[in-house]
Amino acid sequence: MTGDRATTTVPTLFPGACQVWWVGLDDVRPEHDALLGSVDLERRSRLALPADRQRLTAAWVVARVVLGSATGTPPDRLRVDRSCARCGRQHGKPWLPAAPALHISVAHSGSCVVVAVARGTPIGVDVEAVVELEPAELDLLVGATLAGEERGALAGSAGEDRAHGFTTYWTRKEAVLKATGEGLASPLEELVVSPPSAPPRVLRWRGHEALVGRLSLHPLHPPPGSIASLAVLGGPSTKVLEADAGPLLRLST
Repeated sequence: MTGDRATTTVPTLFPGACQVWWVGLDDVRPEHDALLGSVDLERRSRLALPADRQRLTAAWVVARVVLGSATGTPPDRLRVDRSCARCGRQHGKPWLPAAPALHISVAHSGSCVVVAVARGTPIGVDVEAVVELEPAELDLLVGATLAGEERGALAGSAGEDRAHGFTTYWTRKEAVLKATGEGLASPLEELVVSPPSAPPRVLRWRGHEALVGRLSLHPLHPPPGSIASLAVLGGPSTKVLEADAGPLLRLST
């Protein structure tokens, strides 16, 4: 997997830093189930597809190993709350009641899984495989999720270039919605980000103007064929470390 470094230990998670861990599904073994919590296992049992179960395992084994290191708690003992701010059900932004300063975000697409953890700074991560859709299908997605100027930036592109551009827009927006906890309930076309050809930045967000100056976007380095973005709610000075979780998982067994 991609990443700035491969390590068998979790670096100290300092304030103002974010660790981004890339996980390969092949790195997960049955013995890693011992690192999961009972809630993770129950959530996994409700998933019908083996690939979905494997992605959940990969994401939360790594998340628990990293968070356990940061808190000095055995991974399976960590209590993760996912209460939705709107309805109270367990499908909201995950956090640790015993360590509220730690922030977590996970994402996956295909065989690519990513886990981001930061201290003192809300974060959101997203990764998407670039899929070349039929032009009419892509037009529907563009019309439903992009603002007028964003649609204009894609107007001259076609085929793979257009799919790449749309996916870049999507990951930037999805990362922001995760960092702020808004989720997809917030209209995507009201959140305007910089075009794919420019460094990632939040330009405008109707109804959330106070957040724009506090949000920064960081490009990530997923495996070939995917695009990933990290959003940080707290300013542009966050130091981002990307790492391969494979060696960490192999040692964690």
